[in-house]
Amino acid sequence: MNKVFCISYSDLGYLLSEQNWTVEIRKLEEFDYGVYEDILRSGPFLIKRRFLSSLPDIFDDCSEKKSEPVLPEDIKRLILNRDDTEVLVIASNDFLQLFSDESKDEFGCVCVERERITCSTADPEDLAEDVVILASCGVDLNNPDLNI
Repeated sequence: MNKVFCISYSDLGYLLSEQNWTVEIRKLEEFDYGVYEDILRSGPFLIKRRFLSSLPDIFDDCSEKKSEPVLPEDIKRLILNRDDTEVLVIASNDFLQLFSDESKDEFGCVCVERERITCSTADPEDLAEDVVILASCGVDLNNPDLNI
């Protein structure tokens, strides 16, 4: 049995914007190049968002549609946990279809077996942008020199 928390994309947006997040930025020492992570905590939630120290210049030729440099494959962009259990973000319509018979808790989550998830989950790159926009508490989450 592998339990996960699931939350709809819209409920995650509400959670990110309405919770009081503490923010810490630290360098990941296990990499030879500048990989940092934002660590955001609020109640039972822990979010880790990884990023590179070198952001693209707005005048660079950006053929990519991403707002941040893509991380190497061995680095996970976003880790979202609740009480040490993974949280999966699902499109709101898919969430309604999958969990119409479940009651959401006070955070908008349901705790289910991973096998019940029969749809794709939200893109971690998009979720990482949402964290920067909605949960930053006015802190520049892309600033590795910030001492919080």
